[in-house]
Amino acid sequence: MSHPQSKAQRSTPPDHRRLLEKAIADTAYREPQAPATPSIDELAAKFPDYELIELIGRGGMGAVFKATQANLQRPVAIKILPTELAKDPEFGERFLREARTLATLNHASILTVHDYGERDGTFFLVTEYVDGVNLRQLMELGELSAAEALRIAPEICVALQFAHERGVVHRDIKPENILCLLYTSPSPRDLS
Repeated sequence: MSHPQSKAQRSTPPDHRRLLEKAIADTAYREPQAPATPSIDELAAKFPDYELIELIGRGGMGAVFKATQANLQRPVAIKILPTELAKDPEFGERFLREARTLATLNHASILTVHDYGERDGTFFLVTEYVDGVNLRQLMELGELSAAEALRIAPEICVALQFAHERGVVHRDIKPENILCLLYTSPSPRDLS
């Protein structure tokens, strides 16, 4: 009688494309009481410089859309914060201050901020797009081996330390906010 191989005994890595498709279809994470999500049509007029493609995530602090930045033809992620937050002037000032600070961080394991601001009462943050799944999705799919967890944890710690040394404290570290790339091949950071 043959026994199925454990994840630790697999000789081939997991099929990340299949994992992404399954994660999006089955485990689209939504925090309880998440605010209403604006439609792509509602946002298109506010963001004419982007082609909004699809909703890729949502939670208590807003919704994230995959988009293409028209002038550079690059994929980006646009986080749209709940409109209720825009009504609080203190929130708006704090958001813009924190977004400016985040935009100064340049680290391989921290999302690059391309743009941020407020348009017609909608606060937004535009970052690089990561083709992958979040850590929660990976865990729920049962595809996170102990070896992978031990590889990921130090990378998270190094990125957090980098941010902390520059005065940035994340305040919401959780598996849903940790993105795991589908492909881990080296990527040059300076192509000039």
